[in-house]
Amino acid sequence: MENLHTEIEYFLKEVMDISSSGMEHFYLFWKGRFLREQKYSVNYVKDRAKPLRLMPVFSEENGEVKIIFLEEREIKESKKWINILLLGITIVTTLMAGAVQQGINPLLSIGNLLKGLSFSMSIMLILGGHELGHYFAAKKNNVKTTLPYFIPGPTIIGTFGAVIKMKSPITDRNALIEIGAAGPIVGFILSTIALLIGFSLSTVVETQQGGLILGDSLIIKFLSSIYFPSLPAGKDVLLNPIAFAGWIGYFITAINLLPIGQLDGGHIAYALFVKKHRLIAYVTFAAILGAGLFWLGWLFWGFFILLILGFRHPPPLDNISKISIRNRLLGYISFVIFIITFVPIPFQLV
Repeated sequence: MENLHTEIEYFLKEVMDISSSGMEHFYLFWKGRFLREQKYSVNYVKDRAKPLRLMPVFSEENGEVKIIFLEEREIKESKKWINILLLGITIVTTLMAGAVQQGINPLLSIGNLLKGLSFSMSIMLILGGHELGHYFAAKKNNVKTTLPYFIPGPTIIGTFGAVIKMKSPITDRNALIEIGAAGPIVGFILSTIALLIGFSLSTVVETQQGGLILGDSLIIKFLSSIYFPSLPAGKDVLLNPIAFAGWIGYFITAINLLPIGQLDGGHIAYALFVKKHRLIAYVTFAAILGAGLFWLGWLFWGFFILLILGFRHPPPLDNISKISIRNRLLGYISFVIFIITFVPIPFQLV
């Protein structure tokens, strides 16, 4: 350990005026001020630490730069057969859900099951596109991650969604925004395409008492006004399965962009606001509970956040480098998407 301390301090002195060093939670740390431009210094320290199999963690403390060195751990390859198996099962369950939505029993025949194909293809493309957006943004930023895991489930859409698992720490706040925003933006684009196609195939029907009405977000109001500009009283739009998949895609996008914890919106809020991200999370949580007065489902999401997600967000390895103008804009665009896709009352009976 003493030799390692000496070796690290030797190369740190090239770019840092060291004021103190020591141990913190069994990890070596140094504090001081950079002698050279910050971007150069950060990259220099990363490059020199790599042969030692160390990951430097950069933060600011009392006006100084603090660097903690973590041991780089070996990352095992994930078992891709699990991804493939879950993908196959979720295709089947979404096919079943698509058929049931049309009042068809999918268990009677293969033909009946395939009646759910348009919905299944649409929702799988939206969910898969969302997660692949995260996946490729992570690869671009040298963050190791798994392929998407689809989660089949006995729901009205046949799935609980899809996830990827980060297998290495996120490198910096620019990466945090890019990874956090890529999924919702891709999902938003695919959902919009599904709605535009689906609206052209949807029909106007009599509003049925006791039926389920889907709530409107700002963008759905706008798009539906183009396709159905003068909807008579007592009439409603019966969404084609492709349009319904687009509606679900918007709903999932908005949920993911809630600026809380390690949701996509939480990643973006942390990267943009750092010290204020927890305040933003608390205010959002309070708003969700308030929305529960109008739709009880928000209370479920509130408890899920409280018990599972929490409000904390781990910092990236480099928490001192500035965010580029491009990525700052990407973060703001993501929150605009959140505003226009959010549905205060997603489902209601008439």
